[in-house]
Amino acid sequence: MIGRKSVLKRVGATALALGLAASLGACSQGSASTSSAGGSTLTLNGDRADFVDAYKVAGDALAELGDYSIDPRNVPSTENYQQVIRSSLQTDSTTDLVKWWNGYRLQDLARSGGLADLSAEWDTAVDEGWVNPDTKDSFSYDGKVYGMPMYKSYWVIFYNKKVFNDVGITPPTTWDEFLSNNEAIKAAGVTPLFGTQEAGWTSFIWFEEILSKLDPDFYSKLMAGEAKYTDEPAQEALRIWGDLYAKGYFTAPDIAWDNEPALFQEGTVAQVPMGSWRNGIFVTNGMTEDDYGAYLLPVIKEGTQPSVITESGVIAVAAKSAKKDEALKTMGNWLNPEVQSAWVNQIKDTSANPEVVTDDPTLTSISEQVAAEKPVELVRFWEASPPPLIEGGVQFLASYMVDPSEDNIMPTLEKLQDLADSEWAKWKAAE
Repeated sequence: MIGRKSVLKRVGATALALGLAASLGACSQGSASTSSAGGSTLTLNGDRADFVDAYKVAGDALAELGDYSIDPRNVPSTENYQQVIRSSLQTDSTTDLVKWWNGYRLQDLARSGGLADLSAEWDTAVDEGWVNPDTKDSFSYDGKVYGMPMYKSYWVIFYNKKVFNDVGITPPTTWDEFLSNNEAIKAAGVTPLFGTQEAGWTSFIWFEEILSKLDPDFYSKLMAGEAKYTDEPAQEALRIWGDLYAKGYFTAPDIAWDNEPALFQEGTVAQVPMGSWRNGIFVTNGMTEDDYGAYLLPVIKEGTQPSVITESGVIAVAAKSAKKDEALKTMGNWLNPEVQSAWVNQIKDTSANPEVVTDDPTLTSISEQVAAEKPVELVRFWEASPPPLIEGGVQFLASYMVDPSEDNIMPTLEKLQDLADSEWAKWKAAE
């Protein structure tokens, strides 16, 4: 079993991280300026090292259609990456393309003036049947589209089949089965659930999963600023989360995020909550359908509407790109089935193009479960509210993970609500 350890946050480490972010930003901008000066490639900045080869594969497919290929570079930290993009988009040294997020995060970047209008390219994709037109709002700001969807990920619980077989359990279909499975896994000397706040953003995962399975309608209202973090459903979600900690089901809250794939593969941790995009890491590490599977987390109370968290990264064009016209033309083919087939077969996730399917067995299983359960689709926490609210909020949730006690529920939620009141007021004032 992996024991819980205390987490210490030091001001010196934070200052060092900020200094590193500035250095990374300068390096990234300089390399972008040099690379985008000529040639038939478009530069792209991203924060996913596991996507680098896939960008090249997709770029090759685009080039075969007469468009530009992609020259990717990577900033190995989500926090640093955001600083890099926000600063570089205001300069002529930006990359041509940027990987970003949908929802409020895209709106935040679009209203800064850093992104080019992709409405015409979106309309073409809709006319071709390459994208669901009902998802347009998630990629838009003020009536214009500013990003093309990179993928469509469903948030699931990945499980180690060997552990489940050894313990004699199957994927749960009820919350009671989920709890009894965790107890059986723990009794076998394996940590049932992975959970960490070490990467910063990852602290929202279990709050999101529990709250959405407890009351999906409340989750939607909370994310839209129409409900309060101090309301009873949020209190109950933290209480349930804290109870799972009290039962000893989780990894230590400061466990390294990068260690998760190895711990899962070796069976030290039995279950991992993550978007289906994580599937690519498991495949790359040599895991097969015999080693792992995935299931949708059951609702907590009988009669609750089933739900699933969805996520779609975006690929956007920098307004100050030296190859803006070429980038816009190329993005017109991003959702082309030939490009998407190459792309999703490389990243091992599902495509935003409904015409494109993958033969990956785990993804097929997830799609079949979604089709059978017909869950309401909810926007991921990270993209569902103004960015300053989310980025401040994950810090409070991280602190709760260190002290998931009854006495810490209301202090945590009151801090979240104070921040929500402030940030929603700022967001609306800027509209």
